[in-house]
Amino acid sequence: MDIHAAVRKLGPGDVLALEAACFTDPVVINGISGTREKPVCIRGEKPVAPDVNKMAAKRSPTVFGTRETFEEFNVQANRLARAHEAAGNYPGLYFMADNAHLVLRDCQWIVLEDLTFENCWPTAIYIENCQHITIRGVHFRGGTFAIGATGADTRHLLIENCDWIQDLGCHGDIQVRSIRDNGCLRDEREVDGCHLWRKTHFNQIHSDVSVTGEFVQPDDSRAYDGDFFRAWTIAGYVILRNNCIVDAFNGIHLFNQASKDTRHRHSRNVMISDNWFVRIRDNAVEPENYAFNWTVRHNKFVDCYAPFSLEPEQSGFFYIYGNLGWSRERPGPDPEDPSTGRLFKFGTNHEAVGPHYVVHNSWFVRNPIFKKKRIRNFHHLNNVIGYNEDALSISLNQVNPFGKDWQARHDPSSDRETIKSIEKRRFTKAWTELDITVDNDMVGHPAFPLELQSAGYPLGPRSSGEVPRFSKALHGCPEGLKLDNAMNAARVTLQLPDGDKVKTVPDELPPLDVGAWQGNELFRLPEPLFVRDWEYPLQPEMS
Repeated sequence: MDIHAAVRKLGPGDVLALEAACFTDPVVINGISGTREKPVCIRGEKPVAPDVNKMAAKRSPTVFGTRETFEEFNVQANRLARAHEAAGNYPGLYFMADNAHLVLRDCQWIVLEDLTFENCWPTAIYIENCQHITIRGVHFRGGTFAIGATGADTRHLLIENCDWIQDLGCHGDIQVRSIRDNGCLRDEREVDGCHLWRKTHFNQIHSDVSVTGEFVQPDDSRAYDGDFFRAWTIAGYVILRNNCIVDAFNGIHLFNQASKDTRHRHSRNVMISDNWFVRIRDNAVEPENYAFNWTVRHNKFVDCYAPFSLEPEQSGFFYIYGNLGWSRERPGPDPEDPSTGRLFKFGTNHEAVGPHYVVHNSWFVRNPIFKKKRIRNFHHLNNVIGYNEDALSISLNQVNPFGKDWQARHDPSSDRETIKSIEKRRFTKAWTELDITVDNDMVGHPAFPLELQSAGYPLGPRSSGEVPRFSKALHGCPEGLKLDNAMNAARVTLQLPDGDKVKTVPDELPPLDVGAWQGNELFRLPEPLFVRDWEYPLQPEMS
């Protein structure tokens, strides 16, 4: 098939059915539009298990990509990153993410489904100034970026039921299969052989001369410095749900590089729901610069260095709830470096344009909650955090919920530079000034809550240091994080971006339990308005 000629002929309602084949040349789809009633669909053959390993995740035999391995491309990646750094930029391949195997430009109402992208370096799919794009059931293997998106008018992107394994030298395929078939990580394997997670130093992937004292080196691994979904200043309206992101550097990462007087038009209305993030070496969810009205719910985080990186200059109306997480395996090759990570990364300067709610999540971890720095208008309530044996054997200070220098005194009269210096080593204590609330959490750390309160952290009166008794606490088993010793949750009223309010539980009903699990269901809030009113493509009938 001449796929290039075929895509040029596509129009509303057309279905391009691709047989099992390998398309090695890049494909550009330019200016093709369907409608809601008649979308344009490009569909491959149904997924099957690879012949070489029937235990591996199923994927479509319709393949886009090259045979270039990570090791082969990484030589070029390091050279390009060094040249970019020598020109005064942060080293990386971000500037060439548009070098993709499939490019959608100025398109509308396109559906991509049942395709495989294998070793597409640096990028598999690149979306530029498009609307109403659905990427469903697509399998990504290798690559720096699975999906890139740019353009101030890019919006309404639905990415669902996809999987990306960036480092193909670990056990990702088998574990994706376990997640899809069993809803958990039943197949636990040794991670010492995993190149990205265990064998590579962080600075070999993401750092610059100001940190390392030298420019990018030939033995670096800059080809890993990417994301499953990377966006640059798009309008927003993005749903990412039921995806598996395994053995990758970053997960979901949206930049907003618009001018300060226009940035509020971008990176709005984002839903991240029911995804699995497994062995993410840096950040699983990361909004940059400015972000507004994000919901992050019902995701599973397994051995992620930082599930949430909330370091934008401005943000508001964040709803983080019903998530589950486990942290057991240490990243990096140095056994003397505990590399504890943290649940939340915060920045130095932050302006809140609305509240940030973190409610009813459950974690079994080996790291701090808020390791350092600060955020505004932030409310952490009804969460459950247990610490595994490995965490408590490292150092109680190293895994203290608020950072290793949690005992350092807070002097409100100090100048800003002094406070910034202290907060580089612990989470802020200026909770009243910043409008921070932490209450009614069950946290099984010996310093929580009394020692932290004595050190100047104004934890709420219903904070509990009782050790959570999880039903099983098996690594990567969602139902194992159900509580045998649940306590009543506080009733919380949340502000919505349209001026309305919603309660975590109606007044006439009994209180909920702390943590994510409420009986056999995960805690849930009403759908955001933009999700409720989302326009899905109607035809052709999706397989």
